[in-house]
Amino acid sequence: MIPGFGMNVVLKHQSESDLRTYIDSLKKLKTEWIRLELNYFDPIPEVVLDFFVREVHQSGIKILGLLTGLVPGTFINCTAPGLKFWNPLDRLDSYIEFVTKYVSRYQSSIDHWEIWNEPNTLRFWIKKPNSSEFVRLIKETSPIIRSLQPNSTIVMGGIMGDDTNVYAPFQKIDFLRECLEKGIDDFVDIYNFHPYIPACYMSWKKKEFYTSEIKRSINLYLEKYHDVNKPHWISEIGICPLWVRVSQREIAEVLFELYQYSRSLNLHYFLWTLTDFNDKEYSRLNPETAFGVLNWELEEKELYKGLVEDFSKLNS
Repeated sequence: MIPGFGMNVVLKHQSESDLRTYIDSLKKLKTEWIRLELNYFDPIPEVVLDFFVREVHQSGIKILGLLTGLVPGTFINCTAPGLKFWNPLDRLDSYIEFVTKYVSRYQSSIDHWEIWNEPNTLRFWIKKPNSSEFVRLIKETSPIIRSLQPNSTIVMGGIMGDDTNVYAPFQKIDFLRECLEKGIDDFVDIYNFHPYIPACYMSWKKKEFYTSEIKRSINLYLEKYHDVNKPHWISEIGICPLWVRVSQREIAEVLFELYQYSRSLNLHYFLWTLTDFNDKEYSRLNPETAFGVLNWELEEKELYKGLVEDFSKLNS
């Protein structure tokens, strides 16, 4: 397995044969970790999740359980998510029940738990991002996880961006700094961030631009939080091949180089994401549908083949 290398997994396909394809694809990439989305808003059927978690665990792949709600990246959801979704604090008892259920059910297979996703954005916090509110969610949730699983590792919900530059609509910067000032460090073991840049979604820039600018984003975050004496992870990064100039093979080269750079900084590194999306909510022109290394039919994209080739160099 490739040390510190992970892949985000959203269970968009739920047949046993498709899930075995997921796992075979992860094993071929030699991923050490997956970041598995456990959807609070639309829970995955237990029989599906039970099978997948068991098979992944038995294959030796580690699981970071992401306790969040999936909010598809449509215009409406990014600007007015409260029309369809709700903030976890607004139904705190329900969210705690959700957390309790999954930690209790999967504690023999999962011991790393991430509380929410991109809480510094309107899209995922469902209302204006507020560090005090998020720290409250952590303070309410972390002790429950630890009481159920004393050996658990608590991961703060990944921050969108480098916490310095605003890239997404209604994105709050200096979010982690505010959380630290409000005592979050007593309740989490690992911090994490998503160093996306706008060109990850749409751009005519060349390959070298991606490498230098994403490294710059990583450095900005790490320099800003050099005083934090706990690990930092990159739990999401990817480049959508739909509306960019670079080829899928070049994207693979960029992502491989960024993995090597991240590991030189002792960062775990998770790619977004295993498969393309085909949700009815999405326009087929939406770049969020095409970040996968496998297409919707679960066929290997050139991006996937390039990653397999590049990562194989680490074992040669």
